[in-house]
Amino acid sequence: MALLAFDLDGVLYSSEPFLGDAYREAIATVNGRHPGAFARVPTTAEILQHVGWPLPVIFANLFPDVAAAALAELHEETLVVICRRVAAGEGEMYGEVPSTLRALRAAGHTLIVASNGRTRYVEAVLATYGVGDCFLPRVTADDVGDKTAVLRHYLAAVPATPARTVMIGDRASDVDAARAVACRFVGCDYGHGHRAEIEAAGPLVQRFADLPATLAAVLESPP
Repeated sequence: MALLAFDLDGVLYSSEPFLGDAYREAIATVNGRHPGAFARVPTTAEILQHVGWPLPVIFANLFPDVAAAALAELHEETLVVICRRVAAGEGEMYGEVPSTLRALRAAGHTLIVASNGRTRYVEAVLATYGVGDCFLPRVTADDVGDKTAVLRHYLAAVPATPARTVMIGDRASDVDAARAVACRFVGCDYGHGHRAEIEAAGPLVQRFADLPATLAAVLESPP
């Protein structure tokens, strides 16, 4: 049995259908309070390029010249808007995610979420799609800092060995986290389209339902 660590965006769920609109809504709200605070709104493509990184990193890249106070307000406003849209079902949980998660859990694996997302967002996604019970109680970047720290927390708490731990992700940040704790990696090549970031780190799956067979092969191979 193994500890299976799942990234959220691009692995279990996609906010792509609404993310650009959510940022535009949040920026308009902050600009309404502080006219001109945000001179431009990034395109949806620009925003999606940064999905998976901690929000402060995303904001530093998208809004390098915006005042810290305005960024702090946008931080909170985007969380409110995004969680509302998640709860309204505007995003997409990838096909066969709930049934595959339950099959992995029934096989005796321990499942965790290892995301740079904030607690409220992570819980909103899991609750909206009824899969929260598949995972251990959440520890998030809000609690310990970032995805790598989340992995380290669970490795110590479960406990689990790196050789019996698999990080399942779709971005370079997932590869970095896996390398930082010396665990295994499986890449998801169906989400936001960042194959070049993950293809050298481990086997790839083209759909979530392929994970059980791929994980079995990974865990049977020598570390």
